[in-house]
Amino acid sequence: MKKLILLAIEVIIIIGLIYGVYTFSKVNNVTKTELDTTKVKVNEDIEETTEVSFTGYTTIALFGLDNRELGNYEAGNSDVIMIICINNDTKKMNLVSIYRDTYLNVSEDGMDFEKANSAYARGGCERAISMLNKNLDLNIDPENYITFDFASVADAINILGGVTINIQTEEELEYLNFYIDHTNGILGTDSGHISGTGKQLLDGTQAVAYSRIRYTAGNDYRRAQRQRVVLSKMIKKAKKASLSQMSEILDEIFPQIQTGMDQDELLSMANVMLKYKLKNMRGFPFYKTTKVIGSKGDCVLPCDLVTNVTKLHKILYQNEEYEPSETVETYNQQIINETGVTADSAVIDEYSESDDLDELNGNTTDTETETETETTAE
Repeated sequence: MKKLILLAIEVIIIIGLIYGVYTFSKVNNVTKTELDTTKVKVNEDIEETTEVSFTGYTTIALFGLDNRELGNYEAGNSDVIMIICINNDTKKMNLVSIYRDTYLNVSEDGMDFEKANSAYARGGCERAISMLNKNLDLNIDPENYITFDFASVADAINILGGVTINIQTEEELEYLNFYIDHTNGILGTDSGHISGTGKQLLDGTQAVAYSRIRYTAGNDYRRAQRQRVVLSKMIKKAKKASLSQMSEILDEIFPQIQTGMDQDELLSMANVMLKYKLKNMRGFPFYKTTKVIGSKGDCVLPCDLVTNVTKLHKILYQNEEYEPSETVETYNQQIINETGVTADSAVIDEYSESDDLDELNGNTTDTETETETETTAE
């Protein structure tokens, strides 16, 4: 009997090792690109209490390009900007998406305030990471980024069998079908229209189209929230994916993304994302308003930058002692000078707090979710 037990254990270990090697070998398909670290800026005047709070966390930047030349990661606006922060001890994570129209300093050196999504188009991933580091007092490692485009997201969703999304209004449905036609033209697909509101199973093209909608109530705030909903649904489906589906994702999707992360780091991050439930996610800035700034158009203005960055550090790093650097203080004053918007200008709305994904997806109880460990933002 003991021999049978030992044999069973050995078989399990061997299968585990084979699967681990198999998976690891497939991760080699990822396009790894080392950034020019001299171009990735970090505020030199970050307070010591802030530096200490980074210890024990891995911070990763995600950039989704609105790029008609698919697979070209050297250009294009990053219309999806997300920060994932993983606690290396608890393996819990928090996610904050930066509204693409957020008015921030996007220059390499000096002062040039524009929409945050333009940083990638102006100087690639280096400039985009620098924009996050300088405006938000972060210290994102130049290796810790992932860049993707429409095609990679659509393909991944198709492999997973689609995602179920709650289409809330007729207006949302109308824009969804408009963007399906537009996204078909970009991806060369032929996905059909969605016929009604309520819970709908969307294929990859349809889900990408959904995440692009911004001309409804909530505008860019709601758009970023839709992106977070799609991401959470993808993770949920991936948790239940078969071995063949995961193998196909490794084969088909990994070659389509660009990152500076090593194979073991990617696998570790994927393991964390599949293990924990993305329940609490936020959009940045938390306190904000929208205003036309000359030729720059509608911009999302932080009210004010110091207040928002202080809350960001509390959410990502549980840092109650964060003190803004002089750089962030200077940027804050510059935004006030250029726009006239202060902390008192903030508009409080339903997008100012954590996402309620159950409500967004029409669930009184989340029937698609098995018992999972939830992450908390604070």
